[in-house]
Amino acid sequence: MQGQWCLGHNEHQGVFGEGFVQALAASAGLQAAKPQPDCTGVDLDLTLPYERNDDFPSIRLQVKSWRSPILRGDHWHYPELTEKHFDALAGKRRIPRFLVLVIVPKSVEGYTLATPWGLTMAHAAYWVSLENEARITNPRTDKRKTVRVPFANLLTVHSLLKLLDPGRGIDGP
Repeated sequence: MQGQWCLGHNEHQGVFGEGFVQALAASAGLQAAKPQPDCTGVDLDLTLPYERNDDFPSIRLQVKSWRSPILRGDHWHYPELTEKHFDALAGKRRIPRFLVLVIVPKSVEGYTLATPWGLTMAHAAYWVSLENEARITNPRTDKRKTVRVPFANLLTVHSLLKLLDPGRGIDGP
């Protein structure tokens, strides 16, 4: 799109990726907040709006959008995560952190399809926990690390709720 003031293709793609995840969170009935300023590698904080074990369970998400996906076997191979962002996700945290990979169309015109019968967002999001990964000593922002994201980890309303409340049944929000 020519003549844009601030959103190049990559920025537009990133905004769409976060909006995609926020739409799923809203469908799940979750509270969603974007931390400002962006200093900790967290794009979205999600919280259950009800108590579980005397607390309101929360998770933190780093959202990456991707228009050139690489699927090998049963994993997406995402080669663009900086060591610094990897480190922000790796290891056990008090509030669990997840990488969410949103697979998007190459063209921004393909992000959504609105009809009188509904709105479709393309394509899909997948999640992975890196809590069992070792942190990197002296992580850098100019070095990349490939992360494998299971194809089976499709992000849905149900999977979001399970990430927040692993003991939850199959019922809706």
